[in-house]
Amino acid sequence: MAAANIEDAFSDDLNYKIWAQTTKATLLEKGLWDVVENGVPPDPSKIPELATTIQPQELSRWRDLTVKDMNALQILQSSLTDSAFKKTLSASSAKDVWDLLQKGNEEATLRRILEKQFEEVRMDEKESVNSYFDRVWEILENLRRLKVEISEYQICKKVLASLLGPYDGLASMLEEFIDVHNMTCKSIVEFFLIHEYESVTEEDILKLLKNLRLKSKSEKWCDVCYKNDHNQEDCNVSKEEEDEIVVNYGLLTEVRLGDLTYDEDIWMIYGKATNHMTPYEKYFTSLDRTHKAKVGLVDGRVIMVEGRGDVKVMMKEGKKKMMIKNVLFVPSLNRNVLSLSQMESTGYSFTEGGRGERIIRDPTGEEIGETMWKWDENGLALPLKVIEGNFTS
Repeated sequence: MAAANIEDAFSDDLNYKIWAQTTKATLLEKGLWDVVENGVPPDPSKIPELATTIQPQELSRWRDLTVKDMNALQILQSSLTDSAFKKTLSASSAKDVWDLLQKGNEEATLRRILEKQFEEVRMDEKESVNSYFDRVWEILENLRRLKVEISEYQICKKVLASLLGPYDGLASMLEEFIDVHNMTCKSIVEFFLIHEYESVTEEDILKLLKNLRLKSKSEKWCDVCYKNDHNQEDCNVSKEEEDEIVVNYGLLTEVRLGDLTYDEDIWMIYGKATNHMTPYEKYFTSLDRTHKAKVGLVDGRVIMVEGRGDVKVMMKEGKKKMMIKNVLFVPSLNRNVLSLSQMESTGYSFTEGGRGERIIRDPTGEEIGETMWKWDENGLALPLKVIEGNFTS
């Protein structure tokens, strides 16, 4: 960020200070400055409490002000460069234009000053790391209030390059050992720990990372992956690293496993279930108990698979039997589950009926049943009469 001339801060091709002085003199000369400074009041004829009592001369004075405002607005906008003029298109009066330009110039001037401060900030001799971090943070916070975001890479590189004493030389080492253009806060922590900077504690580093986080409004901070868009308990990295649990199947819809019970003949069809499942051992006509696996739930819990086999059911009106293959035996479930993806991959189809129900057909096109949407579980409920296999251990 190169330092810029403060007078040119609002627009690259507009010297605001000279423009404001010249334009104000023109407006004063033409007797128009009062509407720029004070604005024009609302139309009195449109205000109910005034409309019935307003005098003709009062309405005439208001109309004169609107004419002056229009003339002042024309002078203001015609004196602007193209880039500055585009920034005033939303303004509807001369006062709006003047105030908008003035505010924009003030903010741009402050932004340039803060950017220059960030460029030039250095750690003072005998200054503590925490004190230095606080000074940098104050500059960045003021920039963010002006909607100026500085990348994590710029912040980390800048801060580390400007440290003194035992920290001197870190920037050049980072260039050698870390891909600085893809630098992350986590990589910096790892760098400090690997190179054993005894005078820099992990608490110091974490304070730096917390204070220099990119979005200042966030109150969240994760001590696992060093990001500010979630807390540690919600960290995916943390969950993945906990005992490195590997799941084989997924049931990634909201599933309540408490006291809620389902009829044994109801099968819930879920789009986020990877496989068919049932908790009822008696349903299986065959069951391979050597198939042991884990099913991951959407809330992070894991439930166990104690086998896999086939279940035979009666189709609609009991005219035909159908075998559902590769059903997982999951004793801790409280319902039967059919996987939408598994059904579609084997040729089952779904069509909408006249009452909002879904009609399910097997690969031959024969109807096997009708479903209704179960709102409390966000899934389709399909009644299927199971021909129990009476499979027991």
